Amino acid sequence: MSTEEKSISPPEGHPPIDWSKWTPAGEGDVRSPCPMINALSNHSILPHSGKGITKGLVVTTLTQALNLSPQIANVFASVAVSSNPDHSAHTFDLDHVRKHGLIEHDVSLSRADIASGDNYTFDKERWDEVLRTYLDEGEWQHEDGPEDEKKGQEGKGKRVTNFHAVSKARYERVMKCKKEHEDAGKEFGYGIKEFILSYGESALFLGLLGDPKEGKIPVEYLRVLFEQERIPFNEGWRPSETPVTQGDMNHMIFSLIMANEHKADEAKAVGLGTVHAVSAAVTSILPTYCTIM
Repeated sequence: MSTEEKSISPPEGHPPIDWSKWTPAGEGDVRSPCPMINALSNHSILPHSGKGITKGLVVTTLTQALNLSPQIANVFASVAVSSNPDHSAHTFDLDHVRKHGLIEHDVSLSRADIASGDNYTFDKERWDEVLRTYLDEGEWQHEDGPEDEKKGQEGKGKRVTNFHAVSKARYERVMKCKKEHEDAGKEFGYGIKEFILSYGESALFLGLLGDPKEGKIPVEYLRVLFEQERIPFNEGWRPSETPVTQGDMNHMIFSLIMANEHKADEAKAVGLGTVHAVSAAVTSILPTYCTIM
């Protein structure tokens, strides 16, 4: 791979990004419950130590390295800095965002709930269940032309997600977490905020790693991101040519909601009552909660 192929526009003040530079967290490094943010530190775009990160660095990294809109990047960066227990500080460490209910939330795709005692360590068993649904419910995409279900055989293309697969995997996590809480005799805290964060988590990785219009993303990209905490540049990912905006997020979340065959039951369970009320909540509340999960 040439130097030109390895590099894209860097955050302001940084040398060109070499996505081939990657090392996992080592002794003394800290990480968050968010695989995307962890990956940026593993690539040394954010500090590899995971410590002393400023709001400005987060915003420029998310906007210039991933092409996330400044609006969403600023929301995440502000919330992340507020997670520092030293409220006079203007920086944060990645392990600060483990704080439950701020950015970290129950019903994560790859972490256990706070009730388990560890809400930040990658949980392979949980992630494997999500991954299995992506693979089983996704579709084949062929390199040499339009998708062709009749030709869909392993080894003849790549498996990609769609809104149905991503929505189903997310809802399965909701129901499994609910049962785990009930079996343990613990309250399941899944309300409007958690509902929006849960959908937002899935929507955001679709926007950053895949196609925000169709909900399609190579499953291999997700495997690399969640299991290795590495940006799948070597596998073919490139940043979106246009910023991932609040409008994109709304579209993806609405699409995921509509793909959920249990959407009416879920709307009632979180106190929104109807699917129409869900749409109104996403439009009015999402900008407040729109963070990287």
